[in-house]
Amino acid sequence: MTFLKPVGSTIALVALAAPVMAQENWPTEPVHIVVPYSAGGNNDRVARTLSEPVSKELGQPVVVENRAGAGGTIATGEVAQADPDGYTIVMCEIGTMGINPHVYNNLTYDPVDDFDPVIQITSVPLILGVGPKLGVSTFEEFLELAREADPEIDYASSGQGSAQHLAFEYFKSQAGIEALHIPYNGASQARTALISGEVGAFIDGTLIPSIEDGEVTPLAVTSSERVESLPDVPTMQEKGIDVDYTAWHGFCAPDGTDPAVVDKLNTAVADALKQPDVQERFKALNIGIVGGTPEEFATFIQEENAKLGKLVEESGAAER
Repeated sequence: MTFLKPVGSTIALVALAAPVMAQENWPTEPVHIVVPYSAGGNNDRVARTLSEPVSKELGQPVVVENRAGAGGTIATGEVAQADPDGYTIVMCEIGTMGINPHVYNNLTYDPVDDFDPVIQITSVPLILGVGPKLGVSTFEEFLELAREADPEIDYASSGQGSAQHLAFEYFKSQAGIEALHIPYNGASQARTALISGEVGAFIDGTLIPSIEDGEVTPLAVTSSERVESLPDVPTMQEKGIDVDYTAWHGFCAPDGTDPAVVDKLNTAVADALKQPDVQERFKALNIGIVGGTPEEFATFIQEENAKLGKLVEESGAAER
């Protein structure tokens, strides 16, 4: 019966070779980027800016899917449970990976254990902007009004536990002011409410176009350095408020995704980020490009998770 051994060995070799061949040929079907927020915010803008160039790099369509709900937790949890085949990845960002684990009591995912980070894409300074409701045009006027207003002023966010929510709560605690949180279903709705005068203030990274159109007045930025596209707008630190806070975005795959597939995704996105038209579009939106390896992004997520947990505790933004 020894003549069966070569046959068995051949079968075993074929079985071992099949996954390797599959990895080498990946992708053979469309790749889906799940954005766990509604259209119109930076998460959506980043994903859609990259979808076409990444598609060209991979040789397959890249489809962006918006699945908003519960501060990004629902869709992020769904991707955590998806097949780890590389065909479904998620926009993992400061809210879902760094803030939500400390805000929500019953998350369906773990930001560290349930994902394989692919690449950090951005670092985004946020802007404190006001619309027509408050009648102020400088940071000093805003602080004076916030400290004296009765009833208190209000501010928008894209939802409980969002990056904008924590940023404003952080700002409140450092500035010694009070303000009422008005959550909206995404940054686009929050921005519209600001422009229309429905709400007084908004800290976000998507305000540049509205500022250029004269619909929003920028008062300060949350980063430690001024924003290139707003050279006359001071940092909060320049005004004596100890705030240094930037949002960020990246792509993550479900835990257990083959490292070779993760590397292919990383390379495709990294190459897309080098393209001049992508860089110009991000620059116009006040979006800084990062890049890097999957390992670097994994370390970054762990560090941000720890840092933001402290901010959530200090700000009182956690779910009660």
